[in-house]
Amino acid sequence: MKILTRQFGEIEIDESKIINVPAGIPGFQDRKRYSMLQKEEAAPFLFFQSVDDPNLSFVILDPSSVIPDYLVEEKDIRRVVSWDFDNDEINLFVIVTIPNEVPENATANFLAPLVINTKRKEGLQLILQNSTYSCQHPLVN
Repeated sequence: MKILTRQFGEIEIDESKIINVPAGIPGFQDRKRYSMLQKEEAAPFLFFQSVDDPNLSFVILDPSSVIPDYLVEEKDIRRVVSWDFDNDEINLFVIVTIPNEVPENATANFLAPLVINTKRKEGLQLILQNSTYSCQHPLVN
């Protein structure tokens, strides 16, 4: 499937790799299908590109690259989904905000990580309760 994106121009999306986010992402509940894009020049960042809205793309990052001991408890995920944690592959990502295109002011939302089940090709944004993590954790100190 080809889509014309604002950020990357025309790109090819492998339909077998589309990640469904049944509840959507808060503020974007009607956009339910995404693809993870890796751009070598942007590493370690990835892009969570909406398939439903080619103008919507989130910059995401593996949280352990910033906070090595970052932890989301399985029980917190089980509150909202009934995945098979013994057999499914679960990955965490945080959404990055780069205000006014100034990279040194970038922050990441560790309070509401993206939880992706790569085996089921499903995802959700999990809002952690009673957490000490920040929704605007600086990426550069």
